[in-house]
Amino acid sequence: MLRPHDYQMLFWLALAVAAVAVIGRGFWLYRASLTWPTADGSITRLDVERKRNASGPYFRATFSYEFLDPNGKRFCGSWYKNFSSELEARDFAARELPLGKPVVVRFNPRNHASSDLELDSWTYTNDRPTSLNI
Repeated sequence: MLRPHDYQMLFWLALAVAAVAVIGRGFWLYRASLTWPTADGSITRLDVERKRNASGPYFRATFSYEFLDPNGKRFCGSWYKNFSSELEARDFAARELPLGKPVVVRFNPRNHASSDLELDSWTYTNDRPTSLNI
């Protein structure tokens, strides 16, 4: 017969197994996306909107892009990045992903609507030096 302590242990074990399964599935999907083909695309739109969460307000810059699949069919997608101010978001957009900028898009060959931008680490972290002091 199981005691209350045993039920608590089973609960935490089930929770841990579920967490590992979710993390494993995310990793598996990420690894699968690395094999997706790429296509040339371009940035077509920028939307900056003010949002709020428990930490306070922030600004989300959403970059829309278009690309052609190998058959020449046009697809659209979007990518976003959060910023602490609207000015910071617009400066980033003008510097890194201005309208019309050519981009590389990685897309799911079974579902072309599932895509993402192939961006370098500088774009994600915003750590690119703006000047070099020698």
